[in-house]
Amino acid sequence: MGRRPPGAVSAILAGAVLPGGLAGAGQDTFIVPQSELFTNVTVIDGRGGPPRPSSAVLVWGGRIRDIGAQGSVAAPEGTVVVDLSGSYLMPGLIDAHASPRTTEELRALLAAGITGVRDGATSPAAFEARGRGNFGEDPVPAVYVGGPVLDAGGAPRGVALESEAAAVAEVARQAADGAGFVSVTSGVPSSWLVGIARAARRAEVPLWADRRDGGWLLALRAGSAVAGPLVSGDPELLPERERGPFEALAEAGQVPVQTAWLERLEPQGPDVDRAVTALLSNDSALLPLLAGASASPDCPADATPCAPLSTDERSALEAVWPGAEALLRTFHGHGVRLLVGSDAPRTTAWGEGFHREMELLVEAGISPLEVLGMATRNGAIALGQLHERGTIEIGKRADFVVLEANPAADIRNARRISFVVIDGDAWTYDRDGSWRRIRFN
Repeated sequence: MGRRPPGAVSAILAGAVLPGGLAGAGQDTFIVPQSELFTNVTVIDGRGGPPRPSSAVLVWGGRIRDIGAQGSVAAPEGTVVVDLSGSYLMPGLIDAHASPRTTEELRALLAAGITGVRDGATSPAAFEARGRGNFGEDPVPAVYVGGPVLDAGGAPRGVALESEAAAVAEVARQAADGAGFVSVTSGVPSSWLVGIARAARRAEVPLWADRRDGGWLLALRAGSAVAGPLVSGDPELLPERERGPFEALAEAGQVPVQTAWLERLEPQGPDVDRAVTALLSNDSALLPLLAGASASPDCPADATPCAPLSTDERSALEAVWPGAEALLRTFHGHGVRLLVGSDAPRTTAWGEGFHREMELLVEAGISPLEVLGMATRNGAIALGQLHERGTIEIGKRADFVVLEANPAADIRNARRISFVVIDGDAWTYDRDGSWRRIRFN
């Protein structure tokens, strides 16, 4: 993260005035939250519109209180004015698929501008150890945990379930415990999915059944709110004549599954059209997870499930990778809602994988501005958090990133972070690996 300090900082007046109705009376004493007016900045609000230069954003009490053109935002007395000339302000990024376990891992995500993360595979031990986001007072992203992941079989990663009835009961229990969503592993039998999905609908919690072995169309038809990854290995997305040969190759293990699958894919074919229809009719989102499937990145050192490709395998995958890009364009062109997830630490490093994912989405033909919306607003929608975060709007949490260069012109500029704001507090990441709170006054 860059360490360039923000521009000129000045205080309007020393005293602060509370909004009407909040002033104390008698012996009561109130601590007045500091307000900051970030001025002369280009705002990328995450809603899909073009960047808005010469803008101002007022932050008070951890919330965005006003947004407007330079000079049009009225600030209360005592507001600290922060001149961000030449900078870009955008919502904090949301990683829709990662499995952070420690404060250090979360700090690495925050250093990449990620202010919210969905924990996609919580184990019972991790859940009991910290609950939903119990990481102390350190500046870390908001962590969204639905509850221990549903699993079955001899080596469960989550709650070990013996029957569909037990899975249905576990869904109800997690929902009653306040889970924001329910996640299932590929170990859960496909025959249980409809019952699990019905239980999730009754409880009014979304079902995340991504990463299904053999594909995700069945889970999607059952009612999963999210499908993925894009390169799924799902035979149903292949032409019927190609399904048998593909399954034989996949079972033999002679070539990487993603290569064999992409070789036989027809990205604009009728089988893909049926997947598009299923996504749109369910209002489900697609989680591409390109970085873990592409030939470009290597596996991180701690990613034990990740198997690096040989040089020949990498070359073969690169040769058919345009098929994955064409498939992504098909889904995007039909209006399927796309999310951005890093899959860390399974196949990518903390923080790096998320930015690589955005770059791959742009390389596939989606504009940087649209990708930024996928990485912010769409993630908030999928987590049921759009009322709190995901866009720069009045009333939302002041969770945003200030950049040194325009990410809508070059998505790689999303890496050029000046500082991150969490709940109205600004932090910068020093080269020694420590976080430092920025005091503007």
